Amino acid sequence: MVNAQGTQFLSLSPRPRSKQLRSWLERGLLAITLTTLIYLGTTVVLSSTQALLSGQPLEKAIPVFEAPIAELGKALGRSLSIWIPEEWAVPTPLGTLDVRFTVSYTIYEWFKLPVLLYLTTFAMTLIRLSISTERLERTLGRGDLLGILGGVLLGMVTPVCSCTVTNLYAGLIAGGAHRRAAAAFLFASPAMNEFAIAFMLITTGLPGMLLYLIAGITAAAIVALLAEIAHIAPKPSVFQSPTCKSAAINMPRSLLLQAQSEALQLLRRLLFAVLISGALAAVLTNFNLTLVAALRQAGYAWWGPLAAALLGLPLDVNAASTAPILFALREIVPLGTLISAMMATTVASIPEGSMLVRIMGWRPTLTLAMFYAAYTASIGLIINAVLA
Repeated sequence: MVNAQGTQFLSLSPRPRSKQLRSWLERGLLAITLTTLIYLGTTVVLSSTQALLSGQPLEKAIPVFEAPIAELGKALGRSLSIWIPEEWAVPTPLGTLDVRFTVSYTIYEWFKLPVLLYLTTFAMTLIRLSISTERLERTLGRGDLLGILGGVLLGMVTPVCSCTVTNLYAGLIAGGAHRRAAAAFLFASPAMNEFAIAFMLITTGLPGMLLYLIAGITAAAIVALLAEIAHIAPKPSVFQSPTCKSAAINMPRSLLLQAQSEALQLLRRLLFAVLISGALAAVLTNFNLTLVAALRQAGYAWWGPLAAALLGLPLDVNAASTAPILFALREIVPLGTLISAMMATTVASIPEGSMLVRIMGWRPTLTLAMFYAAYTASIGLIINAVLA
């Protein structure tokens, strides 16, 4: 711009307040995100170390990344549902539905699941943006045997429930993991994590634990192969965002802000499915103990694994919660039935299915559900037949 005297100068127009406010909010959320991740990591390390040094059982020392978030969600659920009378209950064909417990658990899930989805996607996207393509391809970015085993091993050290693992699965894919490696993780994390392995070792001894591991690794490998054959992978539309790409071209951003932007966009796309998943989990958790009653009745009948698979798969139970539920059955049902029950209750659930439908569509989700049902039932039938 040139003034009346011909002097040239640069006129800087003030930045719109809306853009300034948005920038402040972005950086404020980024500070909260990084603080939360550091806190979670520190808490996990300290709690595990303290448990080991104090001589507590091994399962107490297993790190649980989501524990602080889960505890905060539970406290929030209790405080917001305290006004509901304890005697409120709804009779159903599956058992009594506790209204206060269901509302409290819904609030807990609605807090926990979106937070975990956001944090996981942020962390995985940041890793993808920070490391070279070659490094990613050498780990979870490859679809061969090593990539599949990487997904299995990552799942074995990530103890989460079936509805939470869907969020982590989406985060892995968004972060650049190969569909086969991510599919192996999708099976292994809820069904083969440290809690499940420790429970099988304590309950069934070393032979039972080894059988469980062999069955689980085999199933995870099959799921990884199905990822290609049956198109078990997220729809491209879940992660593609032309708006985000054009904005990134016009306005370069730091890696941290770019990872945050992608995580928030994925959260917005999946939020409705996450809320539906949490509500379903809250309802189904009321009926977890009906599985025990059914298996007690089955006993050593040949159809025990079938009942374990059909009744266990819809329920939303993680390995840590399944352990005390199934511990009472160790002397009542044969090993194969117990393995089927453990694998079925942990690997999948109706809430997970509702999330997967949103992410990958009906057909891949139904294919995965049918495989889970067939595998968890047949592995128990085979083990019972061999050990009979």
